[in-house]
Amino acid sequence: MKKQTNFDPVIRHQTGHVSHLARIIILVALWAFVALVVFMNVAFKMGIYSDSLVSIYLLLNLTPHANNGFLILIGCLLIIVPIYCIYRWIHIKKEGHA
Repeated sequence: MKKQTNFDPVIRHQTGHVSHLARIIILVALWAFVALVVFMNVAFKMGIYSDSLVSIYLLLNLTPHANNGFLILIGCLLIIVPIYCIYRWIHIKKEGHA
């Protein structure tokens, strides 16, 4: 039995340039939206107000009372996601050496 020396857990699939560009645009737009919502919630929590910030807040129909819940959710995700990523990486590495 031949032992695998270089384990690479990343599965590479060739995609077309158009689908790759579309995926990049969609992901950048989604992350920009998430960053905007997080920024607005943190700004309101810290008591920073401006006309444009309030306009965007009202346009997105966000509720000021959801700030605490939203910030708690972000905090939990900042703790849970890295732990899960490390767990999965260790699990994948073990499967590669088996």
